Amino acid sequence: MNGSEAVTREQPIFWVGLTGFAPDQRVAIESALARVPAMPQWRIAPFREGDGWFVNGAKCRLTPAGNLRIAPGLPNELAVNLDLDGVDRPVAFAEPLASAEVEPRYRFDPASPPSVQGVLLQFDGWLRMARVQFELGRQVVQFGARLRHGIFHVSSRDKLLAVLDFRRGNAAVAPQLQPGELRDADWAKRPDGADALPDMFVSCSTSQLAWSYVRRTERDLLPARYRDGTIHYRGKPRVPLRWLRDSQLMLLKELAAESATLADLSQRTGLPAAQIERDLACLYYAAAITTTAAKAVRGGAGADDSLASSALQSHSPETGQAPVPFRSDLTVPAVLRP
Repeated sequence: MNGSEAVTREQPIFWVGLTGFAPDQRVAIESALARVPAMPQWRIAPFREGDGWFVNGAKCRLTPAGNLRIAPGLPNELAVNLDLDGVDRPVAFAEPLASAEVEPRYRFDPASPPSVQGVLLQFDGWLRMARVQFELGRQVVQFGARLRHGIFHVSSRDKLLAVLDFRRGNAAVAPQLQPGELRDADWAKRPDGADALPDMFVSCSTSQLAWSYVRRTERDLLPARYRDGTIHYRGKPRVPLRWLRDSQLMLLKELAAESATLADLSQRTGLPAAQIERDLACLYYAAAITTTAAKAVRGGAGADDSLASSALQSHSPETGQAPVPFRSDLTVPAVLRP
């Protein structure tokens, strides 16, 4: 197989989380998120779910403990405490900065569209591996059943780019791989003994690759049977828990309690049908849900499921209003690692 089949110039969707901004500033930033040619699309998301963060520098101060505190910019927004040593995504600060002690790597003028777009271009280097996973995931979804139970080496010009073992669900990617290298790559099916993952490669799972694409594409990838059939909880998603949105956790909690149709889920959660469909598509590719009753977890969530307990309860549902805090402050990234 060749990765150039049905070649697309599709770019991933990334999300930016905002904190500390007044309503007019948020509107200005949102209008500046016009797509930069040949670059990912950027959209605003709840702060916790952002691939990158925009912080209002005028609302920042360093605490005696060395953390960064960002005061709310909206009436229903919570203060945020950032452990700068633990932040796992790019963070840009809107000028002016209230504290001279803050020395950000990325800064921008929130009233200037070119400045906003420029900092997103700088984010691109940080998110290179996410773009690689998106492109590999696109091909995993494209090839579909042809990959089942196989071992594949992905290469270009005699250079090994990735190894994917669909028998065990393991994958590994060359550490310096660029997204563009995958568009013309060859997928060669290998014998059973060729499943070793190179030591220097970045490990992940085949489910993570598929999720990375489904989460970031405009395409509708939910199988038709999930729109009118009964949906069952199958098991924990085969992706890191921190990848799940609050709405996805809510859906899993509902399904772990009782199987449901899409219409039932919409009624029980209050979430829009379109959002439920996108969330279910991710959960389908993470092997967390099924329409086959025989594959469902019997008697609720099951003994091996942590999502129906403390992990679910530590996340607030995304209802369009301020989340109910389980502490006086929302501290990140600690809540991102349940």
